[in-house]
Amino acid sequence: MIETETVSLTVEQCRWFYAEELRVVANLASAALVGAFARVERERYMGQPPWQFSSQAPNRGMSYRTTEEVRDLYHDIFIALKSEKFLNNGLPSVLAGCLDKLNLAPGQRVLHIGCGSGYYTAIMAEVVGAEGAVVAVELEPELAELAAANLKDYANVTVVNGDGAALAPAPSDVVMVNAGVTHPHPAWLECLAVGGTLLLPLCVGEPGNAGKVLAVRITRQAAGFAADIHSIFALYSSPSLRDPAMQELLFQSVETRKIAGLKSVRVEPHEQTESCIVHAPGFCLSAAAVGASA
Repeated sequence: MIETETVSLTVEQCRWFYAEELRVVANLASAALVGAFARVERERYMGQPPWQFSSQAPNRGMSYRTTEEVRDLYHDIFIALKSEKFLNNGLPSVLAGCLDKLNLAPGQRVLHIGCGSGYYTAIMAEVVGAEGAVVAVELEPELAELAAANLKDYANVTVVNGDGAALAPAPSDVVMVNAGVTHPHPAWLECLAVGGTLLLPLCVGEPGNAGKVLAVRITRQAAGFAADIHSIFALYSSPSLRDPAMQELLFQSVETRKIAGLKSVRVEPHEQTESCIVHAPGFCLSAAAVGASA
């Protein structure tokens, strides 16, 4: 039997190691994003201890464990925000990978839909800096109140309690949607500046299973919206922007692997063609490159 000594790390050391672990596991290209994960105090955004956590996506077949040790939070784990609703803070490696796809930079204007308690909002606020701005939207009143309290020291963050699907957003460089949907709110696309990006988690599970999403990155170009797929993971779904018929089409696009050919999102009226992967009025996932669809 090999005996090992217990190594006691400070919270700051755990935070830096956690950020480095995310850099490797999530293949992060942004040094600024890694630095933000190393600086932001995760415990500040998780409510009062004891905290409930799980290494797998909590559901009706999973149970949480409990801890009062701050250092335990600096692992790639889910932490419960509302355990009775299986609403959690998200798996850091998954969310970090999504944020990395958005190419965050100083001075950008960010819209964060589904901010929860504000942890990932704080990460983005760190990256865009004082010259940038983040508008964070949360539907659950208790979480919105908690997020506002948690983020009060960030002068570049505004927290809004409401449904992101009913919002009229200001012009934005980045839109991060942290809830599963079957289609975007048109205003999320319209508010994007040219060169701006939207991370859209589309519900692709079998109808009735809204928790499985495919993250799609949409980039606004002068001639339209380019798109590419990122990854599939579990995510709490939006209560409003979900259409069963649309989810069936999305599910079939994954089952047949047609979604792998995604190159653009079309919002203009058009007849369904061979290049349409998922076709619906106002929102079409297309295999045609931007400009070629015309």
